[in-house]
Amino acid sequence: MPSKFPSSLFSWHPTLLGLGWLALTPYAIKYLRESKETTDVKEKTAKVQTHGILNGLAYAAIAGGLYAIWKNKENNAAAKKLVAMHLVSLHGKLGALTTVLGTSSLLLAAYRTTSHKTQSLRDKLHRYLGIAAYIMSGMTMVSIVNAPWGKHNLGATGQKVLSAILVLYHAAVVRVCL
Repeated sequence: MPSKFPSSLFSWHPTLLGLGWLALTPYAIKYLRESKETTDVKEKTAKVQTHGILNGLAYAAIAGGLYAIWKNKENNAAAKKLVAMHLVSLHGKLGALTTVLGTSSLLLAAYRTTSHKTQSLRDKLHRYLGIAAYIMSGMTMVSIVNAPWGKHNLGATGQKVLSAILVLYHAAVVRVCL
């Protein structure tokens, strides 16, 4: 039986994005939340720094996953002497929006960190853009699970089960953020 995943390069796309969005980002949120529950300045600083490091690692993993799918499409199109079609599916468009939201949140955090000023508006924007990016990441995952790819690789029952798991998982993480 032929593999449902024809390219090892393609497999880095869900692997790295899953690592970033499903593993590292929730832990980054956990550390930031814990930083707000302590009054010890050293502990608070360490937790905020861990939040930043984990988010940086998540962003690197996500960027790697995006590069993998982009390059995979380029390689597949070149092999057929075609031009790669990027960001044409609902999944691709939601992924692009997720990337814009996540990058905006990251840039605000980087600015906040380097400016050393209290900036409650920028802090709130960072938080809400991050939450929006996380929600969009879930929608992006559910979009592919319920597309032809999901039907082919998971079957109808698998699509429903994985969609439910993704929605519940993302809802639980977002609940922690609010």
